[in-house]
Amino acid sequence: MVLEVAGYTIVDDGLLGMGLVREIVAEILGTSFLVYLGCGGVAGACLANGDGTSAAAKVLYLSLAFGIGIGAVVHMFSDISGGQLNPAVSFGLFFARKLSLIKTLIFSVCQIVGGIVGAGVLKISIPGNLTTEIAGEGVFPGTVSVHEDLSVGQGFLYEFMGTLILVITVLATINGARGQGSNYLQPLSIGLAIFVIHLVVAPFTGSGINPARSLASNMFSKNGIGGDFFIYIFGPLLASLVGGVLYEFFFSPHYNKAHQKLNGQEMDDI
Repeated sequence: MVLEVAGYTIVDDGLLGMGLVREIVAEILGTSFLVYLGCGGVAGACLANGDGTSAAAKVLYLSLAFGIGIGAVVHMFSDISGGQLNPAVSFGLFFARKLSLIKTLIFSVCQIVGGIVGAGVLKISIPGNLTTEIAGEGVFPGTVSVHEDLSVGQGFLYEFMGTLILVITVLATINGARGQGSNYLQPLSIGLAIFVIHLVVAPFTGSGINPARSLASNMFSKNGIGGDFFIYIFGPLLASLVGGVLYEFFFSPHYNKAHQKLNGQEMDDI
C-alpha cells in the first residue's frame, strides 16, 4: 500500500521484506562507524595537541577524520540504504520527495541507535584517565558545544548553514539528471563537503550537523545535553526542510527541463 499526500510519500511498499532489514542494519552500522571514526579522530587530535600541536592542526586533523571517514562509510552502504547516516539527510530526502516519511522516521531512529553504539564502543576503547587527558574531566571526545564568545543564535546559524550545505550536496550528487558520473562521485563529494564544513564550523560549535552524532557524543559527557544543545537538533532539521524544498522545487526543474530538451533532441536526430 502506498499513501501519498500533496506529492509526498507517507507510506510506501517494501516495508515487510529483507530489503528494509538490510537498510536498517546498514544505517545502524554505518552511523556507528561514523561516530567511532569521527569522534575517534577528535580523540587523536586532542592527544596530539598535548604534544604542542597547534589548534589549527587539531582542527585539520579532526576535519580529515570526519570527512574521509564519512566518505568511506557512504561508499560502503550507498548501494544498500543510500548511506544517509544522518537524520537531517534523511529528512532532507523526504522534503525533496526522494524518501517516504515512514522510512525517514525508521532510518532516523536507526541512526540514533547506531551513533550511541559507536560512541559506546569508543568510550570502552579509551581508558578513563586517558579520556580525561584528551577531553577533560567527564567530557567525551567529540562533544559539541557553542563557543563561549558566540550567542546561541550565532551557534544555531553555524549548525544550520553547515547542514544546509551538506543536504544540498547530497541531493546534487544523487540527481540522476546530472548524468551517471554523479553516482561515483557521491562519497567523494560528501566527504569533501564535510571536511570543509568542519574546517569552518568546528572551531565555533564542534560541527554537529547531524543530530544522531551530536546526541551520541553528548550522551556520554557530563552535562552534555541541556542548555543550548537544542541547536544541534533544530538547526540541522530546519536545514533539511529548507535544503530539501529548495532543491526539489527550485533547482530540480532546471535539470528536468534540460533532460526533456535533450531527449527531444535525440528523438529529432532519430
